[in-house]
Amino acid sequence: MAADIVVVGSLNVDMVVSVKQRPEWGETVLGNSFFTGNGGKGGNQAYAAANLGASVAMLGCVGEDIFGEQLLKGLKEVGVDTSPIAKIPGVSSGVAVISVNEDGENSIIVSPGANDHVTPEYVRKHEQLIREAKLVMMQLEIPLETVIEVANIAHTYNVPVMLDPAPARTLPNELYKKVTYLVPNESELGIVADAKISDAESAKMAGTKLLKKGVDTVFAKLGGKGVVVLRDNETSFVSPLTVSVVDTTAAGDAFAGALATALVSGKNLQEATEFANAVGALTVTKKGAQASMPTLEDVGTQGQVHRPK
Repeated sequence: MAADIVVVGSLNVDMVVSVKQRPEWGETVLGNSFFTGNGGKGGNQAYAAANLGASVAMLGCVGEDIFGEQLLKGLKEVGVDTSPIAKIPGVSSGVAVISVNEDGENSIIVSPGANDHVTPEYVRKHEQLIREAKLVMMQLEIPLETVIEVANIAHTYNVPVMLDPAPARTLPNELYKKVTYLVPNESELGIVADAKISDAESAKMAGTKLLKKGVDTVFAKLGGKGVVVLRDNETSFVSPLTVSVVDTTAAGDAFAGALATALVSGKNLQEATEFANAVGALTVTKKGAQASMPTLEDVGTQGQVHRPK
């Protein structure tokens, strides 16, 4: 079944514990609370977009375990087409262990499990789905060769590609030429552009380097310092929104999902970025990954942006 947005990426169950501080090697610390929820950058972005009303299909893999069933159920509940997702026998579904401190900042350890089975061969079986999409979204929690293969397929059929370069790593120059929208946060931008990012001006310089490598548009997410958007010789800035931070988990994924939703609905870059910025900000006001993501109604009640139509 065709979908406007096709997400190719990871599916993880998040195990989240609240702590005052992260333990050092060999140290034990007591946590304040614990809960589990659905996550994975791919799953999060698919959920975020579908939760905002977009037509979304997900390409990914889970294990034949209780976690896999939980992940599929969560996506189906918001209308994501999960029929392309493969169940891999003999391996566990992906798991992320997340610690969150009192300021809402987090650190994450990911065990990929079935996500390692999102191979080039697997995505080639779903070439038609990619071909018919208005936008393809990817991250870097699946094998890099798969990311490259999807970018090649999308490029062949002139389908725009949105890449969230997380977890950040050095990427081949040929990949940049096939990326329409790059959505790094501050630290990721520093790694992929090999630059030190401290403010909007340094983000602009780093983003310009990536444009020269072939990326069409860079959205530099600077958290409390706003979002810098670069395309060709144009630069715009979206100011940060002031919210009470509870948990920053999946805020970047919510931003990406909202950005994709707005873009495929025909919004311009400024409108799409403002919408995504609001969705990302609202996400940090609640605990969890997918559980914290707002609906269109939630965004509308804030009076911050117009809904994409």
